[in-house]
Amino acid sequence: MGADSDNSQHGPANAVSRRLRVFINYRKDDAWAEALLLYDRLAARFGSESVFLDTRNLKPGMNWLEEIKSQRDSCGVLLALIGAHWISILRARDHAAIVKPAEDYVRFEIQHALRPNSGIRVIPVLLGDDVPFSSELLPRSLRELAKIEAAQIRRKLFDEDVARLIGRLEAIEGEPGPSPEAAAPVRPGPVFSVAPIRPDKTGLAAPRPDAAQCELVLQQMVDEGNLVVFLGSRLTAGQTGPPQGPGLLPDAREIAAGLAQRFGVKPPGLDLPEVAQYVYVTRGKPDLYRTLRQLLTVDCEPGPVHQFLARFPGMLEEHGLEKRYQLIVSTNFDTALEQAFDREQEPYDLAVYMASGPDRGRFVYFPSDGAPEPVVDPNSYAELSIGEEYELERTLIVKIHGAVDGAVGGYRWKENYVITEDNYIDYLSRSPIESLVPTQILGKLRESHCLFLGYPVRDWNLRVFLKRIWEGSIGARSWAVGPAPNALEKDFWAQSNVELYAADLGDYVALLQERLIARSHERRDVSAET
Repeated sequence: MGADSDNSQHGPANAVSRRLRVFINYRKDDAWAEALLLYDRLAARFGSESVFLDTRNLKPGMNWLEEIKSQRDSCGVLLALIGAHWISILRARDHAAIVKPAEDYVRFEIQHALRPNSGIRVIPVLLGDDVPFSSELLPRSLRELAKIEAAQIRRKLFDEDVARLIGRLEAIEGEPGPSPEAAAPVRPGPVFSVAPIRPDKTGLAAPRPDAAQCELVLQQMVDEGNLVVFLGSRLTAGQTGPPQGPGLLPDAREIAAGLAQRFGVKPPGLDLPEVAQYVYVTRGKPDLYRTLRQLLTVDCEPGPVHQFLARFPGMLEEHGLEKRYQLIVSTNFDTALEQAFDREQEPYDLAVYMASGPDRGRFVYFPSDGAPEPVVDPNSYAELSIGEEYELERTLIVKIHGAVDGAVGGYRWKENYVITEDNYIDYLSRSPIESLVPTQILGKLRESHCLFLGYPVRDWNLRVFLKRIWEGSIGARSWAVGPAPNALEKDFWAQSNVELYAADLGDYVALLQERLIARSHERRDVSAET
């Protein structure tokens, strides 16, 4: 095995020690008895309140990560119990998921704890004398586990091996944590403005979109009515607002940078879920949501992408083409897209995921001509403006990660964000996906081509959502456009059967509009000749 990295670094010498909190991860068909025996020994040494085992002290609905992270004076350790059948069960579950997708929570817990900034130590514990366990036997997402020095518990040497493991945990518990001075968050200052982050122009790994690519997209948008548009968190990257008056809404990177600056999050450059998780744990929910509200309710103008989508049905009608409506899936919390549609007086329906309130954990449907309606049973709900052949009667905007505080038709919501790491774990671990996403939306997604705009698939939270929907690869030819993509992002998209292009999004929608006008002229010329 590799060196004992334990997935974290030691703190400074003048820091304070922390109370140990241990989570026992195991498979019931592989290590149920050993897990119970180990729990009893660890609980006797560290206290039952510090050791988590699902059959002993985890109640339904309890979030084990939140339990570990909520204590600033604690350090979390995940013990991954690996018995003789652990690898074979892992492979069998992977194979079965191809036909019938299902969450593997044991694997999911380990993967999350192995993330570089999780704050959780991981120790593999091999149960037996000759347990198959090496990086070659593990899927890519778990290979880091084999780099950590494993503990071993053998039946004939059970007492000695458990004592050795307890000694290792005691050493972790005794390590100094961050000093109070270093851990203290920065005192809040006045409301700040977030400076735009310039995209990196180096390492481009994708071609520029051209008229041919735009023609392929418009064939689905105009001729077939079979395109779903995904709006990611980088719609305004690289753009600047007017020198006076309203500016552009901050994207996810800029929000993360602003939160990090205000609350003293280090190191800089973390993604938004990590920064939001830090603020939530160290400062509390009110500070996080108050700051988000300040950022997302500023006086900002809809960007070129919002304006293009809002004008699209009217442009078709203006050029004598059949009106087509889009399903638009947004990962953003702001109301810029809705503002653009309102200004164009273009009707649209709205479906918002509720992360808080009485309808927490489900979507609420807001039709443009009716009363709001919670989607209680996503599997059977059929009231959305989507026909049997998945054609849309009106534009449907779906906000999959919640929305900034607001109200529609008398229905009000507040603090409605899927934004912290724990929010995403709760949101993405729901199984099956049909229990979360209304069946009409799910069917439309799976039967359509897709256009991803400013959607940074390298962000794990966005990538997992796509995997849950399509179970791997998107069936229909699809496209992604974003500023300055790199080779890693190209690989991520290629795995999902998506062609990646590099472009400023304002320039790209202008190119789409130009090609749309050219198409209408070409058709008029053909009609005149005949």
